[in-house]
Amino acid sequence: MAPVTQLACKARGTRGEAARIPTRSLSLNSLRKVCLAWPAASFPGGKVGLLKSTQNSLKVKPGDGVTVHPLTGPVLQAEEVLLSTRLKDDALNSEEFSNFFLRSLDGKIPLPGNSLSLTYFGRACSLRVERVKGVDGLSLERPPPSPGLEPDPEDTSLMSSALRFTSALGSTSMDLSLQLSFLTMEEQAGDPGEPGPAASTPCRPFCVPCVPPTPPCNPQTSTEPKEGSLSLEMEDRSALSPEQTNTDKHLTTPPGGALSTDTFYCLSFSTKVKFRDRYKEAQEEKMEDTAAQRSKVTYSMIGGLSSQLNVIRETIELPLKHPELFSNYGITPPRGVLLYGPPGTGKTMIGRAIANEVGAHMIVINGPEIMSKFYGETEARLRQIFTEASQRQPAIIFIDELDALCPKREGAQNEVEKRVVASLLTLMDGIGSEGHSGQLLVLGATNRPHALDPALRRPGRFDKELEVGVPSAVERADILRKLLTSVPCRLTPDEVTQLADGAHGYVGADLAAVCKEAGLHALRHALGSGSQPSDLQLMGTVTVTLQDLQWAMSEVKPSAMREVAIDVPKVRWSDVGGMEQVKLKLKQAVEWPLRHPEAFTRMGIQPPKGVLLYGPPGCSKTMIAKALANESGLNFLAIKGPELLSKYVGESERAVRELFRKARAVAPSIVFFDEIDALAGERGSSSGSGGVGDRVLAQLLTEMDGIEQLRDVTVLAATNRPDMIDKALMRPGRLDRIVYVPLPDGPTRREIFALQLRSMPVDQDMCLDDLVTRTEKYSGAEITAVCREAALLALQEDIKAQLIMGRHFESALNTVKPRVPDSLIQSYINYQQQRGLRFF
Repeated sequence: MAPVTQLACKARGTRGEAARIPTRSLSLNSLRKVCLAWPAASFPGGKVGLLKSTQNSLKVKPGDGVTVHPLTGPVLQAEEVLLSTRLKDDALNSEEFSNFFLRSLDGKIPLPGNSLSLTYFGRACSLRVERVKGVDGLSLERPPPSPGLEPDPEDTSLMSSALRFTSALGSTSMDLSLQLSFLTMEEQAGDPGEPGPAASTPCRPFCVPCVPPTPPCNPQTSTEPKEGSLSLEMEDRSALSPEQTNTDKHLTTPPGGALSTDTFYCLSFSTKVKFRDRYKEAQEEKMEDTAAQRSKVTYSMIGGLSSQLNVIRETIELPLKHPELFSNYGITPPRGVLLYGPPGTGKTMIGRAIANEVGAHMIVINGPEIMSKFYGETEARLRQIFTEASQRQPAIIFIDELDALCPKREGAQNEVEKRVVASLLTLMDGIGSEGHSGQLLVLGATNRPHALDPALRRPGRFDKELEVGVPSAVERADILRKLLTSVPCRLTPDEVTQLADGAHGYVGADLAAVCKEAGLHALRHALGSGSQPSDLQLMGTVTVTLQDLQWAMSEVKPSAMREVAIDVPKVRWSDVGGMEQVKLKLKQAVEWPLRHPEAFTRMGIQPPKGVLLYGPPGCSKTMIAKALANESGLNFLAIKGPELLSKYVGESERAVRELFRKARAVAPSIVFFDEIDALAGERGSSSGSGGVGDRVLAQLLTEMDGIEQLRDVTVLAATNRPDMIDKALMRPGRLDRIVYVPLPDGPTRREIFALQLRSMPVDQDMCLDDLVTRTEKYSGAEITAVCREAALLALQEDIKAQLIMGRHFESALNTVKPRVPDSLIQSYINYQQQRGLRFF
């Protein structure tokens, strides 16, 4: 290439189209433009004219200066061009757009860093040339940002547009900051619709010899250009003083001077167009940075899912690592595996561990994220994802929240959901057709498998369905051990087991939150102990104790219980006076299976599924249920019979199903039905025309002892009218234990009075034995009412009274009378005789 003469040019006009001048490289600050230009009669010597498109590209305005560099060299055909876009636009990455691009820019010469603007079906498209490869095997590429250069005002994410010339033997990087447009071989240069050139000359590139330095032109003696052209007056840069060179911001010389390559490549219809989505790459880079910060997940880091991991190794890992084994034996590897279960059980973690263990490329799709309001874009994104996965095999496509992406088509709210389901079905059917069977797998995760389209769940698509359920006590202990390996703590194995036994219904995410809260609690305790210690002092001293974890467990509730959580009053067995036989029966049914499971296994028996408490009103049936829930530590779901009934057909049955689904999700748990006779009356006795009571009863019977086994869920029911409950509900296997809660006897009444009077100021003249004797046939609620009435009578006499006298209890006994008739007690006796029951 000939030596470069740098000339500063001043604008003298701005209106209209310019005459063409010889082929030159014009630069303004960090912007550079390669254009066609040649002399014309309308431009005197020492002046050049620019096309309007070049003016816009260089952002030239009156008073700006430019530097002119001559260009030489042959023009070869471009074999491949790589484009990028700043904004996310999936429509550009298509064969139709490639044809449109080549048709619009046929014969033009793109260079790396070019900013191109096209209008594609009414949509403005902003593109940038990243790489141009010629038929000679050489490439022009845009290098990484150079230090010291200002950001591109059009795209701050691209800090430099320098040109790099790469060959098979090596590459030479120039410190040039180039903002290039295209170089045309045709006479029609510039934007469509622009006026033609002022002077007609042959359209061909040729070399311009170096212009020797000339004195600055005198503006007064120069000939004015024609109206409608931009005239640039040449001034010798070397004639400027050093001070002027350093202070004039318009006369900035880009580093490197001129182009150091003399070969360029023009577009043709045989050029292959590739597309690089800078938005997608930025998102992927962000995800990779986040993943790099996160520790690499392996199978050894997952606790409580040993059985699921064994199935995964056989179903997923083996085909990805050894596909030849399946092909040799003619076995079709699975195309998809569906993981389903409650939130927080580790479905996403399993998918990440699979990708890390087998070294596969993993693409994560969150169901709602790829949905688009534009017609066809969602399906195009799905096709693009599967194409990328097929190109980067072995690969795993993980679709989280699959039910949001592919619901049942008959219940779809719009046509988009139906088309998405059909597209996913077609794409999954096409897995393996390219001859790499087993190297591409679709892994789906959902909390609602029943909401998926049935076509997805057939063999050949999601071949395997794997449940990732709520962990058991042993699995929770395994999860805690894995979580506590990275936490400074002082827990023995027995204490970890104790924590796991008490964490009923907690999933892995809940246990991770417990460990986090425990660490924060220990840190707050250390910081609040006195003077503010330094980080180095805290680093070896803060440890998590059992008390911290127990406190955190009281603060963090199971995920599934947050929508149905009930604040159970702190009622203990000691707060329930007497009823020793009733307490024993409930402990056998609920507490013993949890505290002594090996005893039930040794005897080969199953714990009772349900307990029915019946007896007169006010005999502490509900209070006993509260004490049971509090003492056992189980998740407690309390339902009053009429709450489940609805006037809409099917809603009551759905409420029953949903109740037991939640109970299973937080198992072991207790479902307490108060006034169950209102919900499960004798079939055929319903007065409603719809028979809602019969349908609710049938649903309740199915949930308690149907095809789907009810595990670790105890049903506790209370009623005053056991004779109204359907007999099918009372058989063994449903309500196994039928316990009569009678009126309190003498010792029980004494305990009830003692519990009530321990917090009341009672005078010494009050005789407790006399009260016990005189409250025969009183229920527990009526005894409590006697004590409350006596206190009110004392305040009625004197609002400042300090003691409750015996006369106040005497008056209270005259006011509060027993309200349980003898006929009701006799009905209970008759019922027991009919059913072959006995009093406990």
